[in-house]
Amino acid sequence: MLSPRFSVPAFSEFASVSFLIQAMRRHGRLLFFSLLYLIPGLTGHDPWKQDETYVFGIIHHMAETGDWVVPAMAGEPFMEKPPLYYWIATILVHTFDGILPAHDAARLTSGILMSITGVCAAVCARLWWGREFAASALLALFGCLGLIFHAHLMVTDVPLLTGFALSVTGFAMWNKSPDLKSAVVLGTGVGVSMMAKGILGPGVFFVVAVLLPFLFPAWRRRSYFQFLLTAFMVALPWLLIWPVALWQTSQPLFMEWFWENNIGRFFGFSVARLGAPHTENFWITTLPWFTFPAMPLALLTLWHWRTRILSHPAIQVCSLVFIVMLAVLGTAASARDNYALPLLFPIAVLAAPAVRYVGERSFSVVIGIMFGAICSVLLYVWWQMVFNQAPAWKWLLRILPADFSMPVSYAHIFIVAVCFVLAGLCLWQVRHERGNPLRIWTAGLSLCWLVLCTLWLPWLDYAKSYRSVFSDMQTVMPGDFHCMASQNLGESERAMLRYFSGIITHRQETEPYRECDLLIVNGLTDSAPESLLSDRDWELVWDGARPGDARERLWLFRNHHLGHRLAVGDRPQHLR
Repeated sequence: MLSPRFSVPAFSEFASVSFLIQAMRRHGRLLFFSLLYLIPGLTGHDPWKQDETYVFGIIHHMAETGDWVVPAMAGEPFMEKPPLYYWIATILVHTFDGILPAHDAARLTSGILMSITGVCAAVCARLWWGREFAASALLALFGCLGLIFHAHLMVTDVPLLTGFALSVTGFAMWNKSPDLKSAVVLGTGVGVSMMAKGILGPGVFFVVAVLLPFLFPAWRRRSYFQFLLTAFMVALPWLLIWPVALWQTSQPLFMEWFWENNIGRFFGFSVARLGAPHTENFWITTLPWFTFPAMPLALLTLWHWRTRILSHPAIQVCSLVFIVMLAVLGTAASARDNYALPLLFPIAVLAAPAVRYVGERSFSVVIGIMFGAICSVLLYVWWQMVFNQAPAWKWLLRILPADFSMPVSYAHIFIVAVCFVLAGLCLWQVRHERGNPLRIWTAGLSLCWLVLCTLWLPWLDYAKSYRSVFSDMQTVMPGDFHCMASQNLGESERAMLRYFSGIITHRQETEPYRECDLLIVNGLTDSAPESLLSDRDWELVWDGARPGDARERLWLFRNHHLGHRLAVGDRPQHLR
C-alpha cells in the first residue's frame, strides 16, 4: 500500500495526464489545423526579398556584434524599426546554432509570435462570444488571404499584429473580470506594438481607450480608468527603456528613428527617401482580398447584431480598433499591404459568431472543390517539373525559371501525403458541426501553402534567393581586391552580400570620395550602366541576377589602374 506521501503526487500526476488527454480529444483537431498552418514555410529557404533580406541583415549583425541597442545592417545603422523582432530572433539564432541555419532559426520568431496571436483570437472570442466560437475566431484569422505569406516571413509587422492581439485581449479580459491580469495584458500588448514598429500601436490604442468612454456609457467607470492607469504603468518600461538607451547612444540616430521613420513616414516628408509611397486607391484595391474571408463574416455579424451594436463590448472595441487603424492607414503617406496586418485581428474576432449564419452544405462543397482544384494544379506542376519540364504558362514563367531541375524529396512527399490524409479525416469527423465552411477554407488554404513550402520550395527558393547570385559572382572575383564600392545597391542586396560573401560595400551615395578597385552596380535589366561599360578604366568582370528576377540586375566592375595604385599589403577594407 502506497504511503500518503506518495499518493497525492501520484493522483495529481494521473489527473494532469487525464486532463491532457481530454484536452487533446477536445482541441486536437484545432491544434492540428493550427500546426498545419503555422509550421510550413518557417524553415528551409534563404531570406527572400523584400523584407526578409534586410531584416535578417540586422539580425545577422546583432548576432555577430552583440550590439542590442542600434539596429545595423551591412555595417550601417538602420533605424526603421525598434529591435523587438531582432532581439527575439538573435536569441533564437544563438539557441539553435549548429542545429538550424541562422536565417531559419531567426524565422522561428514569426512562428512563435503567430502562435501567441492565434491564442489571443481564441481567448477574445471565448470571453466575448462564448466557448463554442473560440475556434472560429482562430480559423477566421488564419484563413485571411493577406496573412498567410507574411505570417511565415521575417517581418516586423508580425510582432505589431501580436501587440494588437494582446491589447484587444486585455480589453476582453477586463470586460469579463476587471483585475490586474487584464491590465498587464493590455500594457504588454501596447509595449510589444511599440517595440515592433514604433509609436503607431500606442497611438492607436490611446485613441481607442479615450473614445470608448466618450462613445459608450458602459466604459465610464472608475475601474476602467484604474485599468488604463495600471496598463500604462506596465507599458512604461516597453515605451522608455530602448528609446532612452538609443538617445544616450546617439541622439542623431534617435531622431532618425523617431522623426524620419515614425513622423516622416506618416506625413510624407521622408517617403521620397525611404520609399513605399501611398498610391491612389491602394487600400480600396488591397483590402477586399487581403481581409477575405474575415471581413465578409465580420460584416455578417454586425448585420445580425445590428440592434446591439452600441451595447456589445466586442463590437465596440473591435470596431474602434479597426476604424482608427484604417484611418491611420488611409491618411498615411506610406502604404504597403503588410501594413494592414493589424486590421485582421479585430475583424477575425468579429467574424467568429458569423459561422452560425452561413449556409453549411453549399458553401462547404464550393470551397472544397475550389481548393481541391488549386491543390491539383500545384501537384500537376510539381509532377511536370520532376518528370518532364515546367508547363509553358507565361504567368508562371515570369516569376519562376523554366530551366530549374526539381529535386525529389521523399520526406516531403510523405509529409504532404500524411497531412492530406489527416486533414481529410479531421474534416470528415466534424462535417456536421457548425462552422464547417470556414474550417474547410482554412484547411484548404493551409494545404495549398504546405505544397508550396515543401514540394515547390526548392524552385521558389532558387528563384528568390541571392545565394546563387553571389556564389556565381565570387567565382570570378579577384582574390586580392582592396575594397568594393557600390552604386544604387539596395538594402536587400547589401545585406545578402554581407551574409553570403562576407563583403561590406562602401556606398558611393554616402562615401563619394572612397576609392575602391571593385564596383558593384544595381539597376534595371534594360538600363545597363553605359557610362561604366564605355569607360576604359573599368572592366566588366561579371553580371547576374536572381533566376526569378527579370527586372533588376547586378554588374561588377574592376579598375585595374586603381587597384595597382592602392596600398599593397594593406588589409582589404571589405574585411574590416
